Amino acid sequence: MSAPREPDSVTAAGGAPLKEECREVLERAFEYLDGEMAELDCERLKAHLRECASCVAQLAEDEQLKRAIRDGCPCETAPTQLRARILVQITEVSASVR
Repeated sequence: MSAPREPDSVTAAGGAPLKEECREVLERAFEYLDGEMAELDCERLKAHLRECASCVAQLAEDEQLKRAIRDGCPCETAPTQLRARILVQITEVSASVR
């Protein structure tokens, strides 16, 4: 499940404003890490990561966080209906933000 960042909370190290492309990458990091990103968007994100060490570093931190959470809660899974409702809500919120 994706956990989008709040748009205003996405800043570069030291609090400097990010380039728009970096902002989008970091806002959608969990969508990418969860394998929920459309193929075309995924390819664009990967192309950006090939050129942006800052985003690579942040994505690595996000991946570490996901791993720590997963390892700390390995035996719990959400019921299928709950997961489906959450994904619908995420999609609705994502569509309204864009």
